[in-house]
Amino acid sequence: MKGFVKIILAGALLLPAARLMAQDGPVIDEASVMIIPADPGAATLAPAAADGSFSDSVGQFKKIFNYAMKVYNFIVKNKPVVNIETDYSNAVPEGATHWTQLTGWQGPESKLYTFKAKNIGGLPAVTATYKVHYVWGGSFQGAGKYLTGVTIEPVSVTTAWATKLDVVVEVPDESVVNAGTDEAPVARMDVHLKWHIKTFTQDLKQEAVYRVRGDGKLEEVGALFERGRTELKLEAAERAVNGAVSGWEVLK
Repeated sequence: MKGFVKIILAGALLLPAARLMAQDGPVIDEASVMIIPADPGAATLAPAAADGSFSDSVGQFKKIFNYAMKVYNFIVKNKPVVNIETDYSNAVPEGATHWTQLTGWQGPESKLYTFKAKNIGGLPAVTATYKVHYVWGGSFQGAGKYLTGVTIEPVSVTTAWATKLDVVVEVPDESVVNAGTDEAPVARMDVHLKWHIKTFTQDLKQEAVYRVRGDGKLEEVGALFERGRTELKLEAAERAVNGAVSGWEVLK
């Protein structure tokens, strides 16, 4: 009889969890998915056009190509898999046949970011910290500013139970362009990070873009960055309010 009672009690305890797993609603709160920069001043947000796309006013002059990686895995099933020694992109002129023909490189530049997502209860579901690296300013035959060593390096990945994270890095050929002039070329490329979060009840895909330039500039493209910067502002305001309250308590 006691054994039967234990089984009944165990079933009662597991029932809420089973209902949670079987629910039709999403596990991840989509509004909580964001990317937070460690240094908010390290990059700028690219302006959005009226139709929701991003402005892309670029001169099409001398051809610039990415002769390195165009697509590679960054995170597979919660595990970092990228090798920054081989998994990187470049943006160099058509006439260059060897890397020694480009001189005057600067960098590497490294920027730290954190990708975050919470569940509908407000608890962390995904936290992935990573760095964006790039070497810039290389010239060819005394002119231009080109790119190499553009890559994403994972630092740490943490996911909640039954949450799977996959990330692919893509550099579309059409995004590798000349943002300068024919006489003074400036290479530019868009590095797409395609985030894929999967749980029992949800299959969520998000995308962010890093726009890297041969003059060293880095732009952040996408709503994930906007949410991250808004989150930083809210946290700063909360700290300011808490500091003011603590100061008032001391005065009392």
